[in-house]
Amino acid sequence: MSDAFDALRRPDTPIAPDPIFAEQLRRRLAAELGPLLTPTAPAPERTVAMTVTPYFIVRNAAAALDFYRDAFGAVETQRLVGDDGRVGHAEITIGGSPMMLADEFPEVDAVGPQTRGGPTCTFNIDVGSGDAVDATFDLAVSLGATALRPPADQFHGNRSGTINDPFGQRWTITAPVEELSTEEYAARAAEDSGHGSFALQVPAAAVPDPAHQVKHHDRGDLYYFTLPVADVARAQRFFAAVLGWQFGAPDQGHIENISAPPGSVSSTGDPGARLWFVVDDIHTAVERVRAGGGTADEPVLYSSGWSAGCTDDQGTMFSLSVPVPEYTA
Repeated sequence: MSDAFDALRRPDTPIAPDPIFAEQLRRRLAAELGPLLTPTAPAPERTVAMTVTPYFIVRNAAAALDFYRDAFGAVETQRLVGDDGRVGHAEITIGGSPMMLADEFPEVDAVGPQTRGGPTCTFNIDVGSGDAVDATFDLAVSLGATALRPPADQFHGNRSGTINDPFGQRWTITAPVEELSTEEYAARAAEDSGHGSFALQVPAAAVPDPAHQVKHHDRGDLYYFTLPVADVARAQRFFAAVLGWQFGAPDQGHIENISAPPGSVSSTGDPGARLWFVVDDIHTAVERVRAGGGTADEPVLYSSGWSAGCTDDQGTMFSLSVPVPEYTA
């Protein structure tokens, strides 16, 4: 039996903060410390990506900001107030989603749902669990929202309920409660979903082309990767939304629409990303790893080719691979 204190002898590993929390904290610090920063202070580095941010107009934006804070846990990061007391611009984040809003300015045709006679768009807010759907729904109603549809399990695998907030905006409070395959989703959509039956159509561009992942590989090229995750299905939803990754089934992590290089998400328990590098001869390469002071597992032949898990002489994990001809151009 191994020594129970082995875990205490392992080197400390830095833990990266949750990116959503880090971004929210950065925004809040910038809002609080902005007046104290010197004019010569360098601007924080920012990675720019194409995103869509909802911007809506409400009557009494100050009260709306309070409601979104209390009902949905919104964090306010910016508010500009004009001489007449109206909010000209405000920014909030709910979870990791940024939103912007302002008071009505009829003089420039900027009016909200209460003036127009109904909402012009709706919002989905994922609260994480079915129980949280009911709790958030009840909280919003207690704060003045109007219940339009009480929470219920839906055919698409989510539990959801819909409200109008006190400022005319419509929100669907939702969370996944079932993991459905594409076939199960299509079958349920074809049945009575409350609004008639629907046929699921998959855009042609979303159908993976196996040839897309066949590439020419030279020695040392990165051939494959895996990202360690606790929950594969949850990772599928996250990376599908962030990077557009497509997966063949909810219970397997191979990504079907990337090729530079292909990869997967996995719950194998590795502490970091695992990278596979191409070699000409797996057995010779394993001997070189060991001769250089690293470690190497015995090579294993899979349907995709030879593979061997290794560490370098400093403990960094990686893998070696000789791809089968079907995966090389």
